Amino acid sequence: MVGYAMNFVRINLRAIVSFLRFQFVGFILVLWPLAPAKAQQAKFTTVASSKEIGRQDYVQIEFIVENAKQIEHLTPPAFPDFHVVEGPMQSSGMSIVNGSMSQYKGISFVLQPNKMGSFTIPGATADVDGKPMRSNTITIAVTTNNNGNSANAGPATSYSPMPYDPFLPESGDYVLKPNENMAEKTKKNLFVKLQVSKSTCYVGEPIVASYKLYSRLRSESKVAKYPSLNGFSVYDMVDPGSDASTVETVNGKPFSVHIIRKAQLIPLQPGQVELSPVEVENTVHYLKQSKKPHQSSSLLQDLFDQFGEEGAGEEIQQHVTLDSKPLLVTVKPLPADDKLTGFNGAVGHFSIGAALDKKNMAAQDAVTLKLTITGSGNLPVIDAPQVNWPANVDIYGTTAKEDIDKTVVPMKGSKTFEYVFMPKAVGSYTIPAIGFSYFDPVSDSYKTVKSQALDFNVSIAKKHSSPPLPKNVLSATQNENFLSNIKSFIVEHLELIFSVAFLSTLSFFLWKHNKKSLEKEKTQKHTAALENARIEAEMAKAKLPAEVADPLLRTKRLLENGDYKGFYAELNRAIWAALYNKLNLPASELNKHNISLRLKAKGWDETTICQLENILNQCEMNLYTPGYNPADMGATLQSTERIIKYINEV
Repeated sequence: MVGYAMNFVRINLRAIVSFLRFQFVGFILVLWPLAPAKAQQAKFTTVASSKEIGRQDYVQIEFIVENAKQIEHLTPPAFPDFHVVEGPMQSSGMSIVNGSMSQYKGISFVLQPNKMGSFTIPGATADVDGKPMRSNTITIAVTTNNNGNSANAGPATSYSPMPYDPFLPESGDYVLKPNENMAEKTKKNLFVKLQVSKSTCYVGEPIVASYKLYSRLRSESKVAKYPSLNGFSVYDMVDPGSDASTVETVNGKPFSVHIIRKAQLIPLQPGQVELSPVEVENTVHYLKQSKKPHQSSSLLQDLFDQFGEEGAGEEIQQHVTLDSKPLLVTVKPLPADDKLTGFNGAVGHFSIGAALDKKNMAAQDAVTLKLTITGSGNLPVIDAPQVNWPANVDIYGTTAKEDIDKTVVPMKGSKTFEYVFMPKAVGSYTIPAIGFSYFDPVSDSYKTVKSQALDFNVSIAKKHSSPPLPKNVLSATQNENFLSNIKSFIVEHLELIFSVAFLSTLSFFLWKHNKKSLEKEKTQKHTAALENARIEAEMAKAKLPAEVADPLLRTKRLLENGDYKGFYAELNRAIWAALYNKLNLPASELNKHNISLRLKAKGWDETTICQLENILNQCEMNLYTPGYNPADMGATLQSTERIIKYINEV
């Protein structure tokens, strides 16, 4: 009988396995056409600035999510074997490639080990595209060798384009004359500089470091190597990918200035600290002058020759790598003679306040003490002040919250520490005034601020009786019988259960696919309706009077308002826009020489081309050497109207 039962079980198991294989294959065949093509797979990684550090060194740990459409609830692990010097610091961004959007998000910490040994840091968790993910674990070895290294909070290498804008006037320095040395000209008109707000500071006193690219040339630039800012806590004040640009005058010449990196640095250790250089790879575009310009007897004629690019010929490129000069910052140690008891490294100017979430409670009730430090300075690295707790009180840990503006120097805001404690006995208690010491770099002295003392009363603990069991709770015997019945039902109806599960899953995917198809069809209809509306709007616009679509309408208004510089800038932009739309030339080829060749090929006569060049020269000359005459400006505007009309008609 037992043998028969065992054979029956084996037969049923074989049948179940065969059935599952069949169902699985069918499931794959049915769902395979429905599976969407996978885009670049999302990645969640843990990155350490160093795998081996000394006991007094610092390490940056960063948890990075890449190639995701949606990132939520990015949660870091705990660091029981390390002291958190700085963090969490968040960074994020997005990119669109071939119409597909992906996001980047990261959270990083600067840590210092509490002891020597080998420590494993668990991965962080996040919901990535609706699915839970965990990054990889990482092991940090802490040895006796101190390398003096620190976390570098710099971003990963990124592309920072500095493109030529054809609708803005230029200096003309991109024309390479026969007697000019290309390397020397590039050196004078394209360079990288590092500037700091101060070269001497105390430990914990912030300075600002700005890496800038200065240019008067047509070039594309890419940051090849960001500076390592070892020895500092780093807080970026400008998004490195934003390509923030300004105009600065150097030696009497205006330069377009691109901020590569601007960061607030808080030194962690005394000594001479080097700010390493940034490396930028550049491709510079020159127009080589094919013949020597004729000698002119007037300055005005020389200006016209320069703006007209007389003799400009083929385009040549130069690839050059630039770097800034390294710079030493002297970090002074904080005075040791008059250092106050309880000082924990705070540098700046601060005040302190304390409060309890309740002043009357029962014994064994949890109470929260909130201690808020407000002011300006190195707020992120401040530790929780020590509290002199009264007797018969249990402490259950401390948490910190920050509300800091890190874009100003020094940083301003507040940091709140929450202490959770529990009184054990009845009575009246007092938490003494809590002191907080800091160093003020303005007065070169230590100062102490104190909170007010806090009183609270504890009454007799409330009795917590166990709640009665619900009437519908089953006895142990009933539970065992119930579970036994469930197991028997599953064994007897296993094939039916798998069939129902498979069909339910298949039905769900088919329903989901059908829903997506309907939504796609609805979206296509909506897009078609929008396209028809756009076409109708364009047709209606075409039927409007010509003055409504006047490309020089804004130019005329600037002239009426007396904004003469804006008039020439807008006039110059309108002409280049008309040529750009008519000739369909790429930006790198959009210059007067190529335009003249294209217009001659389209049948333009020399007189009209000369008129066009004269208008462009007038715009550029008045932008760089202003000499405004309203009468001449009106005549130039009329000539431009005729030229733009001719461009659009021919």
